[in-house]
Amino acid sequence: MFPLPIDPDVQADDVIGTSPRRPRLPTFSLDVVIAVFVGGVLGGLARYAIEEAAATPKNDFPWDVLVINAAGAFVLALLVVLVVEVLPPNRYLRPGLGTGFLGAFTTFSSFAVGADQLVSHDRGGVAAAYLLASLFGGLAAAAAGMLAGRRIATRG
Repeated sequence: MFPLPIDPDVQADDVIGTSPRRPRLPTFSLDVVIAVFVGGVLGGLARYAIEEAAATPKNDFPWDVLVINAAGAFVLALLVVLVVEVLPPNRYLRPGLGTGFLGAFTTFSSFAVGADQLVSHDRGGVAAAYLLASLFGGLAAAAAGMLAGRRIATRG
């Protein structure tokens, strides 16, 4: 099994329990906040466009949300490996694409609303299938993204 990538923004002294000093408070830089904002706007627009183009009726299995969230899990896992192991340091890539774009593109709220709507319309079996498909599909997509990133890293 591959080891998980280490967060390049965290120093060993910042991890709770590794240093007698208290962890420092997070700092915010306006340029990074703007990168997250721009990424979030674009991710939200992309999600909206896909959901409008491939909308699922309210009482049916929400394939659109499932595919969007699984694709986001794949890309996020791929991004983490590439940022940590392949790409040169970049101040805006992870916050803009990871936190901003993919954070808005893949949302837990859409997942929860889809399950709630199914249960509200007496489609509990479909809701259970959707919850399980989302959980295991997301895990499988993230694992595939990490493996793809590792394959890219070993070739480079």
